[in-house]
Amino acid sequence: MLKAMGFAASIAMGCLGIAAPQQPSPGTNVSPSTTPTTTPPCVGLSICPPPPPDAGGNPPCFYSDGWQATASGTGIEVWYFHEPQNMSKAEKVTAVVLKKDDTTESQEASIEAGQQVHRFEFPAVDKSAVSEVFLDTSSGRCFVIGPGS
Repeated sequence: MLKAMGFAASIAMGCLGIAAPQQPSPGTNVSPSTTPTTTPPCVGLSICPPPPPDAGGNPPCFYSDGWQATASGTGIEVWYFHEPQNMSKAEKVTAVVLKKDDTTESQEASIEAGQQVHRFEFPAVDKSAVSEVFLDTSSGRCFVIGPGS
């Protein structure tokens, strides 16, 4: 009987040894597996913190203003949104596109009191040629958030 219990204990120990997790050998570094997570930047929403001024010290424009390539892919469009607190005032706005070759293109628009939005089109400016886009208003110059900003 003692022999049978010893045999059963040997089998049990063997099974436990097989099922037991393997430990790294001494001197082996084991680091936990982590997957890096990235949170996309908050851009273009009223709840987003405004970005810092650009290299020239210009503040960011109103969070809704923006620029992008046109749907056709030829040229860019710049969107100006009349800020709600200024909606009752007419405004003269100039969209200025600074290109990577240090040349600029600009367009001016008269925004009527109550007009919510104005779209500027620059059909001859390719998205890849744009260095920065600005809006000049009676409040001063601000930079417009665009692709890759």
